[in-house]
Amino acid sequence: MKISKHLPYKIDPVANRNHYYETFWKQTALDLLQKHEANLKGLSLLDYGCGRGETMDMANKMGMVTQGTDMDPYCVELASKFGEAKILNLDDPVGQFGEKSFDVVACFHVLEHVPRPLETLIHLRRIARKYVLVAVPNLSRPRDCLRRRNWDTPVNEGHLQSWDHSHFRNLAENHARLELVEWGFDAVKIPVLSDIIFRFFGNNAAVKFETGIFRQFIPFGCISVISLSCPRPSTDVELHQIL
Repeated sequence: MKISKHLPYKIDPVANRNHYYETFWKQTALDLLQKHEANLKGLSLLDYGCGRGETMDMANKMGMVTQGTDMDPYCVELASKFGEAKILNLDDPVGQFGEKSFDVVACFHVLEHVPRPLETLIHLRRIARKYVLVAVPNLSRPRDCLRRRNWDTPVNEGHLQSWDHSHFRNLAENHARLELVEWGFDAVKIPVLSDIIFRFFGNNAAVKFETGIFRQFIPFGCISVISLSCPRPSTDVELHQIL
């Protein structure tokens, strides 16, 4: 699998709110998990597409036992600061980690890069014992809905597909046999207004509005589609039909 535009290896969450949100959607997802599983201490988590390892670091601090996997050797090296990390076997991740080998499998902003997202979701479901925690870019952000020009300009050269909440739920529930527990919501950017707040009041003010009142009024317009799901069992026949 080739990703034509990789995530940055270093980010500055203080100066750049886009970098801040790269961490914030991870924390939002983990907080959602904790809402439904109050005692996370000792639960195992696989960070599928671990990148720089922030999810592992956050989950460790919440008492979880983490492991990361990525296709990028340098990401594996970076993530290894927070626990065991290894190169992902793209052809057989279930064989690499084992059926129901982790309590939680997290996969944040990875599915949009893979050529066969349904197959990947099924792999995540098979590896997870209790929960699958996913975040992908939201196709229904206000920025995209209100864009008046350049409709045919590629949004991100590394993205192969995208979803809104309803289409992702269809993919996860009707095809990958995952049952939605609850959505999570990170931040909402409103065209023009967000830029004005950022320009005149700075990065922190923009974050406060986008994670506050904007998110309260337009939750399904958030940057990410964040879902907490439980795996449903499937027979070998059903799995063969899906794949």
